[in-house]
Amino acid sequence: MTMVFKNTLFCTRCIKEVVPRVIRTPTFTGEVIVETYCPDCGLLLTRQVKLLKLPTRPISEVKGLYVAIEGIDGSGKTLIAGMVARRLREEGYDVVLVKEPYVKAIKEYLYNHDVDPDAEAFLFAADRIILQKEVIIPALREGKIVIGDRSLYSTMAFQGARGLPDEFLEAINRSIKYPDVVILLDLPVEIALERIDKRGRARTRFETPEFLKKVRKRFLELANAHGFYVLDATKRPEEIAERIVSIIEKELRKRR
Repeated sequence: MTMVFKNTLFCTRCIKEVVPRVIRTPTFTGEVIVETYCPDCGLLLTRQVKLLKLPTRPISEVKGLYVAIEGIDGSGKTLIAGMVARRLREEGYDVVLVKEPYVKAIKEYLYNHDVDPDAEAFLFAADRIILQKEVIIPALREGKIVIGDRSLYSTMAFQGARGLPDEFLEAINRSIKYPDVVILLDLPVEIALERIDKRGRARTRFETPEFLKKVRKRFLELANAHGFYVLDATKRPEEIAERIVSIIEKELRKRR
């Protein structure tokens, strides 16, 4: 962004005082680069890096547990998330079940249009901010367990598989709360696609063998880097759900 600079600076090339042209460039690392140029010859006169004030949200006061269930399409996330939520409720826990994308209009647009990766990432981030503000953060403040069918890490895996760097994806999601616990349901892409085809609908643009192999690889890299629980998604859903419930109860005991 170009701005008007009221003071003058000395240009060593033109040998005179000039009113410089100012360009401010925000970065995704929370800074803004301020550069001044001579309006006559274009010489860079000064360059400063300043902290940029970015949006933040009060997420430190939460008392509940935020659990994300992740995995490639066809891994059984939605089925198992529902089973886990029901089982926890039967045991007396107050549970909120959420699913990303949250906003119907955003979901329909993303799944029906071939969006550029960066635009796609921004739309998912906007959807996530809305979901967290309206549902997740209020529930966590009340001490509830939130079970998320997908989270920020789906963006890291899917949009990461489309070539976007982690730094960019983390930056545009910097104001959201990360899950406290992440469960990765892992299975071979071939089995996932067999499950998808049995649903009786056409595959989405995210559900090609080549792309899902990249996404699976990204998920496993994220699991290794961030300490996810990785479960074999080829096992019976009941067995997987039981294991996740035991993980959640273990995490809750740690907080007492």
